[in-house]
Amino acid sequence: MMVPRILRQYRNELGHGLAATLKGNSHLRLAMRYHVGLCDRYGNDTEALGKMLRPSLLLFTVSQLGIDHMQGLPAAIGLELVHNFSLIHDDIQDRDEMRRGRPAVWRIWGVAQAINAGDLMYAAAVHEALRSGSPAAGAIVEAATAMIEGQGLDLDFEHRWVDTESYFNMIDKKTGALISCAFLAGGILAGADAEVVGLLTKVGHELGRAFQIRDDILGVWGDGKVTGKPQGSDIRRKKKALPAILAMQCGDDGQRRFLNHAYAQDEIKNGDVAQVVDLMSRLDVREMAEEMAQAHLEKAADHLDRLPFSEEGNEMMQELIAYLARREK
Repeated sequence: MMVPRILRQYRNELGHGLAATLKGNSHLRLAMRYHVGLCDRYGNDTEALGKMLRPSLLLFTVSQLGIDHMQGLPAAIGLELVHNFSLIHDDIQDRDEMRRGRPAVWRIWGVAQAINAGDLMYAAAVHEALRSGSPAAGAIVEAATAMIEGQGLDLDFEHRWVDTESYFNMIDKKTGALISCAFLAGGILAGADAEVVGLLTKVGHELGRAFQIRDDILGVWGDGKVTGKPQGSDIRRKKKALPAILAMQCGDDGQRRFLNHAYAQDEIKNGDVAQVVDLMSRLDVREMAEEMAQAHLEKAADHLDRLPFSEEGNEMMQELIAYLARREK
């Protein structure tokens, strides 16, 4: 699948910005550079940076609103570091051993030092964000606060079943807050008026929902060789992601009893994981989730049409929306 232009256009500037921010000789600095993909565990340079969706969207928004995108770089680096600090901590909390096909930071440096690396990365994120000015930095900190609250809800949901309303409230914080912030901070930096900022936030809200729903689909049906995680990983971790919630809502009494039994185990056995996936397939859960993701992408496109972006900018956003609808990792 062709990577959309928005995710290619700013990679060099973002890579250089991350390297400059995370330079240093301490083992924590090494762990941070390793985590974002700048080097291997020994400090040798690598090209393993992630999608960098959030900072790319921020720089794109600034540019489309008539400001030199480099003026948005400190905020973009801050936003990317907030995202990555959360991933270091998420891997510890979820006991995920792999991140982007490489051992997670905690598997190499231990849990305690991984927590320190994540904390230091958050401090570096705030430091960078403040270079962009108080309004944009404030938006990034507020988004980080919401994201952490969302992660807390996600962990809490592992111990109880929830409805779709609770699920969307959680993902709007855990995933949507930072994606919305990319557009919001871009609008703030460009001095956009209230109407444009409101539309930008709505675009980010809908893209955030679609992005997380796609993540949830991949968490059940994704190819482990592509995602870097075993197939059915969300089921093994007992995540109340959208496929599990839809299966519980759509199943009959016997199917719900089975799901309750499977998710109540201390560790879901491989055979039960396979049965849960089979049940979800028989209930057409994947198709329902795909339709929900597509609906949010269409809402994002509707809001996008009302923004003062260039014709090329609109085309680039449409490329990104198509990519998000089909991405495999």
